[in-house]
Order: sequence, then structure tokens, then C-alpha cells
Amino acid sequence: MRTSTRDRFFWRLGHCGHGFGYIPGMAITHVTSNPPRLVEPVEHPPGERCCYGVAFPFQVAPKLAAVLCCLRNEGYPAGDFENGSDVFLFDRLDGIDPAGAVPIVRNDKYVDEKGVRRIVIHYPIVGGFVPLGALRDDDTSHPHAGTGFGVSESWSFPLLGKGHYSKSHKKTKMIRRTSVYQFTYDTHFFLTEDSDVYEGDAPLRASEKGSEWALIWQGLKQAVPDGDDLLNPIYTTGGDNPGTWVSDPMSSGVARWRREDGKWRPVTYVPVVLGEPDGGNASWMEPSLVRDLDGSLLFSARGVYGEVNNLIRVWRSTDNGESWEVQIEKPNARGQGPVTLNQAVDGTPYLVCNKLGHERDWLVIHPLNDERTDLLPEILVRNAIEEFGPPPKGPVWFMDHPNGETLRLGDGEWHHVLSYRNMDRGEHSGSAPTPYTGHYLEEVFSDGPVRPVWRFD
Repeated sequence: MRTSTRDRFFWRLGHCGHGFGYIPGMAITHVTSNPPRLVEPVEHPPGERCCYGVAFPFQVAPKLAAVLCCLRNEGYPAGDFENGSDVFLFDRLDGIDPAGAVPIVRNDKYVDEKGVRRIVIHYPIVGGFVPLGALRDDDTSHPHAGTGFGVSESWSFPLLGKGHYSKSHKKTKMIRRTSVYQFTYDTHFFLTEDSDVYEGDAPLRASEKGSEWALIWQGLKQAVPDGDDLLNPIYTTGGDNPGTWVSDPMSSGVARWRREDGKWRPVTYVPVVLGEPDGGNASWMEPSLVRDLDGSLLFSARGVYGEVNNLIRVWRSTDNGESWEVQIEKPNARGQGPVTLNQAVDGTPYLVCNKLGHERDWLVIHPLNDERTDLLPEILVRNAIEEFGPPPKGPVWFMDHPNGETLRLGDGEWHHVLSYRNMDRGEHSGSAPTPYTGHYLEEVFSDGPVRPVWRFD
């Protein structure tokens, strides 16, 4: 007789006692390799051509998921020239319809008080969501089901030429902002309320513990549920002076978000790893967080510059995020692009990143061993050079910003999906998009018992 997902879930609880235990031999087996799911919007912003790229999937309802996908302006000599985000609802991986886009935000243009034309560039949105129909552990309804939040960074620059910007203005003429969006979903629609915007001397801060830190932007992973709250990886200033938060080395940690008076807000923040102020050049950004099978928390972040540029590091907390210790440290273990910590359907934690020596053109998975003390041999996700050939303008493909989520889809089964974007590096200089440019969503398969992320009826 076939064992249902729900039966397998409770078998594991009963078998392992309190929480989940490690099951020797659990393994990630393979990853799909599909064409891009999203390439261009059906309706481009006026006067622009855009392609989809960096995206973050999450659960919306018992058999429904969503992906928040960022757009990027094409045809300009400017890197990282994003243009807001859309939400797409789907119940199967091959059912994402570009015509079903729900726009969240687009870039703004304005003239400042000095008469300078400026553009506000809106970057990817990532946060946390409690799906409709979610239950607490005691089988009561989750009080915040059908609600969530997203956090996005935006940069305001002087507007140049036909409508682009220059990164050379980043340290002298850029204004950095953080936007917090409130999301809701019912059986008919997904919507957002007006965003709250923080900048300058009034950055986003936790209301209680950790309030001295300026919270700049979320990591590259959706939040982890913790009771009625959500634990979210986020990066911050390297210190407590909001006046320098544009240029300080980045630090990373975990913020606890709580819904109060109809809005999700950060209430505490605990730093995990600090940047190097006072002349140091290492920054820690784009963090990710998972809850391991034994209830502990695992955390990783991307080190940039200096000796940490190719480092893999994983921290562990056994007191629900109050304190952290380094669990794994592997120098010269990855390419210089983003790296995230994720979990397969059976709970196997893994890191996904670019292969060392293949800067952003080759994605690999590194599962953690049963003891969580080392990495197992890598598993190929995709080799862009081998599959797509040399990029037209190059010098490399940008196949990056990978992140994974376990989702229950329309078939009632749990699927682990891996999101990443691909583009020709030359698109940052204005070259045309390629046939392989766009947002990709793959399925990662594992052979252990299913570990659901949310409880439903």
C-alpha cells in the first residue's frame, strides 16, 4: 500500500521522538535540467525591454505556490540594472504563466530638490509567508495564515543618458532605501499593501533586541517558521551608526518577524557574522537559514572580498538563534558568486553555489554530511558552458543567485524546487539577451522520507 505524505510525516515524528532525527543514508539523487520558466514579461514597462532573473519561491496555500521574480532592464551599459518584481502563482512547475504576472513594484524617476533627475532602482524582494490553511503543531489554525512580508533594497542614482545609471556614483551620489511590503492571499487573489520605506538616519530596525542595527536587506532565502513568528536571514551595517550604512562592511544575522496590528515587523535581531570595519575589507552578505532535522538552526552567508571570497562557512545554533558557532569552514570551496543553504524534501541540508574556478557558469550542490561537520561530494546542477556554449559577449555566463524551497503543489505531494537566473555577462554592458537568458526553476530529488515544511488539514 502506498504511504501518504501525511502518514510518512507522522511516522517520522513517532520514530524519532521529539523533533526529527537524522536518518543515515538520506541523499540528494539528481536535479532536473529544464529551459527557463520565465523570460520576458507580457507587458514591458513603458519604453523598456526587460527580462526575468533572480526569483524566490514560497508556499501560498495547501496546494499552491508562488514565485517572486525580479525584472532586469536590457540594452543599457549598466550592471545590476533591475526594474522591480512580479508575483506568479502556480500549482505545477510547468504551469507558470507569464500572462498571470501580478506586478509589485517598478522603478521610479523623479527630480530632486536640487533639480537633479534621479532614478530609483528596485531590487529583488524576499521575505516570509504563512500559507493559507496553515496549522500550528496543536492542529489549531495559524493566526497569520494567508499573510506575509517582503523586503527589498532600492538605490536612487542620478539619471544618465537615455535612462540608465553609473555604479561610479555608488559611494558619493547614491541614496539607499529599504522597502517592507505586506502581502496577503485568499482563495481569489494575491495583493500587496503600500510599502513602508526606510532610509538615511531612520533605517529599518528591530523594535526590541538588536535595535541598534540598521537592517538593510533580506538574504537569499525565505523565512523559517518559528511558532507564530518567522525567522529571517538579513544583512546589516557593520556597526551601529546609520549615517555610514551605505559604505560600512556588511554583517549578517537573523531577524525575528512578528505580525502585530496587521503588519509583519522585525522585533529582534541577532548578528551571526560581522564585517571588518576600520580598514578591513571582508563583508558578509546574502545570508540563508534552515531548521535542521534535530531542531537546530543552520546559517550560511556569502563572504566577499579578501580571503573570504571563495570560503564556505556554516554556523549552527542549538538555542533557537540566540547564539551561534562555526560548524563547517572550507576555504577555496566555491566560486565568487552567491551561495545559499537549503533543504531537500527529506530535510537533507545542502549548499548550492558556483563551482570553484567557474565563476558563475557552473552550478553545483554540496550536501552536508550526517554529522553536519563537512560537505559531501558535489552534485552537478548545470554547466552553462557545456550546455549553452560560450556566451555571445561574455566573458562568462551569469548563472547565479540559486535558492531552494520545498513546496506542496497541486498533486498534493511535496517538491523541492531550485530557483536561479542565467544571463550573458555582456548584458551588463548593453548586449542583447540570449536564448538562455531568464529565470529557471528545477526540481531536486532526494531518497529519504518526506519532511513537510507546513502542516495543513
